[in-house]
Amino acid sequence: MRGRALAGLLLAAAWALPAAASAATPSPKVASVTASETGAPGYTPETPQSQEARARAHVAREFERVGRRAPTSDKALETAARRLAREALSEYTTGAPDLLTLTGAVSDSGAADPSPRALVIRAWVHAHAVETFLARTDFNDERASHFGVGVAFQGERAALVLLLADRKAELLPFPRTLPATGTERMVCGRLVSPLRGPQVFITRPDGEVDGVPLTRAPSGTSGFCARLPFTRPGGYTVEVVATGNAGPEVASLFLVQVGARSERGEREATREPTTLEEARAAVYERINALRRAHDLPELTPDPTLEEVSLGYSTRMATEGFFGHIAPDGSTLTRRLPEGTRYIRAGENLGQAAGPLAAHFGIEHSPGHRKNLMDPAFRFMGVGVAFQKVDGRDQALLTEVFTAASPGAALPVDPLSDVYEALSRQRATLKLPPLVRSEALERLARDHARRALAQDEPSAEDGEPSPLHERVFSVLPNASRATVDFFVVGDPGAIPESRSLATATNTRVGVGLVRGNSKRFGQGQYWVAVIYAAVR
Repeated sequence: MRGRALAGLLLAAAWALPAAASAATPSPKVASVTASETGAPGYTPETPQSQEARARAHVAREFERVGRRAPTSDKALETAARRLAREALSEYTTGAPDLLTLTGAVSDSGAADPSPRALVIRAWVHAHAVETFLARTDFNDERASHFGVGVAFQGERAALVLLLADRKAELLPFPRTLPATGTERMVCGRLVSPLRGPQVFITRPDGEVDGVPLTRAPSGTSGFCARLPFTRPGGYTVEVVATGNAGPEVASLFLVQVGARSERGEREATREPTTLEEARAAVYERINALRRAHDLPELTPDPTLEEVSLGYSTRMATEGFFGHIAPDGSTLTRRLPEGTRYIRAGENLGQAAGPLAAHFGIEHSPGHRKNLMDPAFRFMGVGVAFQKVDGRDQALLTEVFTAASPGAALPVDPLSDVYEALSRQRATLKLPPLVRSEALERLARDHARRALAQDEPSAEDGEPSPLHERVFSVLPNASRATVDFFVVGDPGAIPESRSLATATNTRVGVGLVRGNSKRFGQGQYWVAVIYAAVR
């Protein structure tokens, strides 16, 4: 996907269909009415309302054609789609709206869907907008529970916008504007299955994120209420986060304006950073504010990661692409310095009118949010490339995260680092601390050495007697034994495991050896962790 084609993008973001037509899209091979035919006898001029009706019927047909339940036409999403259609002819005249613009339109309409998919079609002749849409069959590949269609005319030109949402929560009506500060308002709703465990967060005008206690969460139900404080004038973001099958995700999102609202252009000018230094400071603060609200350790900016992220943003802008895989096939692993000490690395990409708008999209996309909230990450780097596309400002944002600093020196006591990491993770899981066992440690050390020699990390080590039998021989009271094995660059950032999270495990022994491997590279730590449940 070429990054210059859309006004606001996240990598693989579901909310912007890549085939969204612009004014340059050729007319489809279907019957249509041209401007010269409008005087023909019996001709009824197209209106926005008539095009919307035809588009709604097409949405239902296309979903049913592929065996999916047709989404419900939603008045709020329809209102948002009409606004975006008007703006498509005047404000963002190419591509799809960025997520900040999209969220504003959806929120102001009274909906709270965090990232609906948006299809935008522009045409130079009124009839071509709906005819182009009727030829589209590519918007039904994902489930949607609600949709809205909006059409706008401006002179001879027309725009059609389709919004598709898979609604995750139903909220009771909540005002989007409040006249004064110092007020509290109750937000109530219910999650849609299979989501569970609602949490409510509010982002204040200064960017700080606060978790809001639930005032009512009936046992065994998905209902919830929370009392939201509005203590100062400005814009607030309200999120409902819940846990689904793939982990935490934003179920609902809406914006609240307290006091007078600035003009849009003025607000954006004061909000968006215009230099790399300002952008880094603002994005770093947003990331750490989110982590603080979720009781996660803050991330530390790292100069090497900043260089990597800036280099990639600049490259995407220069070469005109947008994606985690560069045209030469390189990925983040190759962009990080050779020999980098990291166990886990992540990358977020965003593209919008400004760095904060790009990060807003990242923050409210489940896959990207997972990187922001990963408890194993400890370092970050942000890079932004500013450019003009069709006369409009555009920022390409790259965020890189690692569990260890690329420039960090070797640990003084790597074995202690592993034990400390295990202790932290057990505490996070609210489980009793594990007791260090010298007997298990000897077994684990021998196991790690044999694994490195064989260049084969495994729970078994090729010895005649299985490892668990040797555990039972040194710990006769043990009823259960398990082994985890890791090859890592940073011994203090080993990942969580099922064995670590097993409450019945009470003893642990760690074996560690550092060496070179054809399969896993130079200077890696081979770590064996043996757990035992002792009666």
